[in-house]
Amino acid sequence: MASRISGRALLLDVLAPALLGGAATLGFAPFGYYGLTLVALVGLVALWWRASARRGAWRGFVFGLAHFGSGIYWTFVSTYYYGGAPLIMAIGLVCLLTIYLALYPMLVGAFAGATRRLPRTLWALVFVPGAWLLAELVRSWVMTGFPWLSLGYSLIDAPVTAIAPLGGVYLLGFLMMAAAGTIALLFAGTIAGRTVAVLLIAIAPVALWWLPAAGHWTQPSGEPVRVDILQGNFPQEVKWRRDTLAKTLSRYRDMTEASDAPLVVWPEVAVPAPADRVRDYLDDIAALAAGRDQTVLAGTLVPDDATGAYYNAVLALGAGEGRYYKRHLVPFGEYFPVPGFVKDWLDGIDMRFSDLGFGPDEQAPIEAAGLRLGLSICFEDAFGYEIARALPAAGVLVNVTNDAWFSGTTAAPQHLEIARMRALEAGRPMLRAANTGISAIIDAEGRVRERTDQFTVATIESTVQPRDGLTPYMRLRDRPLWLAAFVLVAAGLALTAIRRRAR
Repeated sequence: MASRISGRALLLDVLAPALLGGAATLGFAPFGYYGLTLVALVGLVALWWRASARRGAWRGFVFGLAHFGSGIYWTFVSTYYYGGAPLIMAIGLVCLLTIYLALYPMLVGAFAGATRRLPRTLWALVFVPGAWLLAELVRSWVMTGFPWLSLGYSLIDAPVTAIAPLGGVYLLGFLMMAAAGTIALLFAGTIAGRTVAVLLIAIAPVALWWLPAAGHWTQPSGEPVRVDILQGNFPQEVKWRRDTLAKTLSRYRDMTEASDAPLVVWPEVAVPAPADRVRDYLDDIAALAAGRDQTVLAGTLVPDDATGAYYNAVLALGAGEGRYYKRHLVPFGEYFPVPGFVKDWLDGIDMRFSDLGFGPDEQAPIEAAGLRLGLSICFEDAFGYEIARALPAAGVLVNVTNDAWFSGTTAAPQHLEIARMRALEAGRPMLRAANTGISAIIDAEGRVRERTDQFTVATIESTVQPRDGLTPYMRLRDRPLWLAAFVLVAAGLALTAIRRRAR
């Protein structure tokens, strides 16, 4: 008897949530099996169905360990191979990040267990999805945020993209969890709950059909503009070597000389040296571009004479005007929020680190080739509110990145998936230049029109159509979702407390 009980506990408390967590990752790029993510969530709701708060928390935690462990394992590559961390430290840091991220489904599981005696229909369709929504919003904010693998990204190719301009990726995640609750109700709910589930399943296609198309909210503005996106393809292990600099500068100059497009976009820190040390080169590129009425967006590092800090920047060289300084830096990558003595210790063990400067919150769009461009650098496109800062002024979005930090892993396709969601939310096309790939042109409905392969020297030659107007999501951002999430979680806890007192 004891062995049977322990075997059942092993299945329900360890094996099942771990398998479900791993399966949930298969809905994200590069796999794209979003149906598996939905099935995994149905299984998770089923595991929480009769679980206590303590057991629900544990099952959510195991689910999170498997999900995030299989989804963001690539942070090890950047930490160990390129960050210089000792092997044990790199493994430990990745494990700590995974454990931290797993705390969010753990808290949702605890909430699900605490509120399990509420009417099942409300519990499955409203309160648990509301708790998941709050968890994803908080995860996007704490310690500057790490919203990777938010559920809604798995739906970028699902027939529900018309929802994204209304409420963004987190609304999609809420609805995906509510869909999982609907299916769970269909199999395990009361007669009333099953009736509601059937009605929702019948109504959902009609509601999706009724919604305006994703492109409804913004309109073409002006004529299409020819653009070239350059992918120089310098692996991270050689990118910053001094003996590679001349080759890097020569390659980008040659690729730019071969372009006759009014707008040319280079990747993040395509010039791997401070701008003041390669001033003659940048002036030469500016003169070359200006002579052809061309603008080159060049990624480089720009020093701040007052503070001595360097900014991760994009400069408009040639006919265009403006520059952009990255404002949402990656913690423990581009800056270290630790005391000075810790930095000294990291330097002592030869673990490379840098503290870059934070760009101003408000920066005007870059003007080039008759376009107003909303810039983001690398990790910034994971945050809808960062993209919204440039709107409605910007007609085209530009993201420059260097995913060579995660070479050969699933990080680059996941990052492209995130960029697609930002274009969809904003109703704007996005030009994406990546050092080793994946560079792409994404249209205003989040579809990849053209893209490069990874690890190749490549140029995308195409056109981009600027747009104006604001989607509801870019107008309101995440504010309604924060309010709704807090109200739903508070209501669930309050109703649970009232029911306990009434016993």
